[in-house]
Amino acid sequence: MSDSFDVPVFNKNLSTQWLGQDFHYHAALPSTNTYVKKLDAEEIEHGTVVLTDNQRSGRGQYDRKWKSEPGQNLTFSMVFKPGLTEGFHVLTMACALALVEQLQEIEREACAYIKWPNDVLYNNKKVAGLLTEAVFLGNKLDRLVIGIGLNANQQTYHADLAGKATSIRLETGKKVFRENFLSCLLPRIEYKYDLWLRKNSGLLRKVNRKIEGYGKWIGLSVNGEKKANSYKLLGVNESGRLVVLNKEGGLESFSYEQIRVITD
Repeated sequence: MSDSFDVPVFNKNLSTQWLGQDFHYHAALPSTNTYVKKLDAEEIEHGTVVLTDNQRSGRGQYDRKWKSEPGQNLTFSMVFKPGLTEGFHVLTMACALALVEQLQEIEREACAYIKWPNDVLYNNKKVAGLLTEAVFLGNKLDRLVIGIGLNANQQTYHADLAGKATSIRLETGKKVFRENFLSCLLPRIEYKYDLWLRKNSGLLRKVNRKIEGYGKWIGLSVNGEKKANSYKLLGVNESGRLVVLNKEGGLESFSYEQIRVITD
């Protein structure tokens, strides 16, 4: 059964200074990221959030489809205008960290982690994905768009996702009131955005501690080719590159487009 997102309840509970204060709801959209990217610059502002109850053609990393049951989940995009031109993947990871922290607040014993480069795992299954895209006007960055798809109340998945995807409701047995969840999540993201903007080193440490495989020997696939050796995962650096230690004691770093982490 589909439930419509209650915008007045969300607005009443939201306590941010700027993130989500300009909020746009759509009953259905092909993709919130695509919609936001196509808006004229004067139609949006720093902190605009666009949410839909029915994202028909959601996109994930590597052009994968993000499938979501209408009215059951949280599918939304946030607009940032940072004035910076680097370290965007660190911001993506900071948003993922905010989500991990909120999941653990719901259930203290929950196992919630960031899976490189842009997924969130809940009890070892995918519960959310993030997609970051930049919009330029000429050579100038106009906006950074971070989309989040979170499985909140969905209880059934296609056969190809069986055992791989989950939702908060499936893990806790309790219905998620999406308006309350989002109104709590956005202040966390707003706070972490401000830390990111100030290049706070503590933020990076917290992100790294929540990356799956951090501090362990893992496998790597680089540009689609699996490496024969193991590497120790040291985390992400200030520019958003993943840093690993090889068997010879040397450091190597990779962009998120190049690398996939293998932990099993």
